[in-house]
Amino acid sequence: MPLRIEQRIFLRSLCWQTSWNFARMQCLGLAYAIYPLLEKLYGENSEHLARRTRRYLVCFNTNPYLAAAILGFMVHMESQGEDMGDQGLALSGSLAGLYGAVGDAFFWNGLKPMVSALAVMIFFWKPSLWALVFLLCSYNLVHFGVRYTVYLHGLHRGIGVIETINSWNLPLVRNVMEFVTTASLAVTAFLMVDYFALQGSAALTAPFFLLLALIGWLVWRRKELGGDRPRLLEIIPVGGCVALVCLIFF
Repeated sequence: MPLRIEQRIFLRSLCWQTSWNFARMQCLGLAYAIYPLLEKLYGENSEHLARRTRRYLVCFNTNPYLAAAILGFMVHMESQGEDMGDQGLALSGSLAGLYGAVGDAFFWNGLKPMVSALAVMIFFWKPSLWALVFLLCSYNLVHFGVRYTVYLHGLHRGIGVIETINSWNLPLVRNVMEFVTTASLAVTAFLMVDYFALQGSAALTAPFFLLLALIGWLVWRRKELGGDRPRLLEIIPVGGCVALVCLIFF
């Protein structure tokens, strides 16, 4: 398949969510992304092309980033004939469920909170636009890098893309990112107090600690009543206590 078509398909896959609907979810995004390949294969027969395009309007929903792996796999299968393309579609549902869970946990619960917490920490350490630059660059470098890599592996290795993603051990990486996020929030609590004090806003220090105390009390009450405790919120009052000790003794 020509490189130009490969790149067109990937660029179109960036539009997964623009046509999301409750009926078949990401089906329009899938059909739109793979259409350049279908046009190349069946463009001489408009009726056949339309019929084959409708074949991809199935219910499809997964993480929009790891969906690139499934798209590459589908392109790989469709390039080998209609029968292989149908087999790829049949397998896509299982892959969509798998990578929906893995991708959401990694990107939404791991990467995004981590880079956001680090960006806030950077801002209160050295207030400038560099925090925003770090947020946008770090998140998108990882997100586009993973997205394009899994697309290429699916495109050239087919079902072998599963081995590629499994070798990355994304759940373990997500756990590491949670620890980084927690540590960043603890440091940010101290930096916020220090920042407001340096700005001559010492009057904000007392309400800030009252807020931390309130959050800590709510977390403690949830624990006492047997409710689920938000792990990241637990670190906020702890960070506040650390900040208070540092202000008193240092």
